[in-house]
Amino acid sequence: MRIFQVDAFTQSKFTGNPATVVLDADGLDDGTMSAIAREFSHAEVAFVCAATGPDHDVRLRFFNSHKEAPFVGHATVAAHSVLLAVGRRGLGVSRQHGGTGVVDVRAARIEQRTVIEFRQTMPELDAPLPFKTTLRVAEALRLPATQLHEFMPARIARKGGTRLLVPIGDVGALDAMAPNFDTLVELGSELGTDGFFVFAVIAGAHALSTESRMFCPALGIAEDPVSGNAHSMLASYLWEIGQFGNGATTFTGYQGRRMNRPGEVSVKLEIDSGSLIAAHIGGSAVIVSEGTLAA
Repeated sequence: MRIFQVDAFTQSKFTGNPATVVLDADGLDDGTMSAIAREFSHAEVAFVCAATGPDHDVRLRFFNSHKEAPFVGHATVAAHSVLLAVGRRGLGVSRQHGGTGVVDVRAARIEQRTVIEFRQTMPELDAPLPFKTTLRVAEALRLPATQLHEFMPARIARKGGTRLLVPIGDVGALDAMAPNFDTLVELGSELGTDGFFVFAVIAGAHALSTESRMFCPALGIAEDPVSGNAHSMLASYLWEIGQFGNGATTFTGYQGRRMNRPGEVSVKLEIDSGSLIAAHIGGSAVIVSEGTLAA
């Protein structure tokens, strides 16, 4: 079996979010997939399998060193970049079957780069977190309470996984955070969330953008360099709170700079009759290495 190391949501090697891609994984059982994921524990692993029905073109399963995940955004971008590189798919839409059902994954050439884009329906957003609880989260993040956003509340988003979205007022405060991971694990268990996505909105003259950091110690990920799925959750949050003005339906999310793995996520809103029904999450990827899994 061929195995690839890929950096996703970036155009440069050794940046973005790393993923491992294993081709022709049909014959692997769950125990073997878990063992491979533990062996390559620095990155989540996408196992590519042949289609088993007419409603999809490829099957993907995702494992990290702890467990199987129903869907992983950056590993999806990585896997389809590999499939393009080896000639197993072309530009246009490929239907991917996985733990969340069938997902359309589009490949396109945009401004001399290849972009992989997947569609995510909108998550459920919980009611705003009580401010006293938000203060406890800020303390665990070692984030001064004065840096919490004045008007935007922290909220849990649920779509496959769960993330607590924590808005802050100053992007510079992202650099100073030094979380207490044991406390975050305890808070995550109490609140029913797998991770903490801390973000700042950067309102430019022509386009909306965000910068963020994400911590998922309960999943064995102290800090995730770049998350596509979290940005689909963020799209729903920003739409509901009215951050898109003048008919804007896109934003760019920047993440990973603090880890020296900067990445970029493009987000396009899908609007129907004035309602947000999906987000299209896009990014590029670069293959870092290729090898063969020994028998």
